Amino acid sequence: MPSLTAAIPALREVPVIGIVRGCPPDRVADLVGSAVAQGIGVVEVTLDSPAALDQIRTLSRTFPDVVVGAGTVTRPDEVAAAVDAGARFVVGPVVRPGVITACTHWDVPCIPGAATPTEILDAWEAGATAVKVFPAAPLGGPAFLRALRAPLGRPPLVPTGGVRWEDAAAYLEAGAVALGVGGGLFPAEAVTGGDLGEVEARARRWVEVVAR
Repeated sequence: MPSLTAAIPALREVPVIGIVRGCPPDRVADLVGSAVAQGIGVVEVTLDSPAALDQIRTLSRTFPDVVVGAGTVTRPDEVAAAVDAGARFVVGPVVRPGVITACTHWDVPCIPGAATPTEILDAWEAGATAVKVFPAAPLGGPAFLRALRAPLGRPPLVPTGGVRWEDAAAYLEAGAVALGVGGGLFPAEAVTGGDLGEVEARARRWVEVVAR
């Protein structure tokens, strides 16, 4: 399977995966559109969101140039359902070999979540395209990535969980191939209240600090 940035070229220029969780289905296109207009090109909809597959389908059709993926995937059948809805990559909160195998079958990038060196190496050796380091900030942030990459053979890592734009450069310098950003891009009050201006401002800031 190709590298994450080869599979999702948009991450080469703006290495941010915007994570949408808990958005009302009738607001998701406007919410994501506000971020896309500022340069965000990769978005993940978590499967614990209401009507998540419908949201993935809506975003895939509304924004054909945006790479839409499914998050919080823990079962192989969820991979199939997400791909059928239009998902072009899969993210999980934990390492599930069956999910990695299903992603290989459906030829979509797989980014399982891991918190320890053992989990990270197990995920990578099982065929993960990249490994989500979660929760990145509580685990130690950029210093944690920097400390473990060399001993593990430099696996491709996507820190997620408490990632702030103030630390974005440090994460990328520590070897992150992309950053998973949820509340830092789509804060809960904007998701539920429809504050598109806040999302636009945050997306603009993220693009400013990470664009290559």
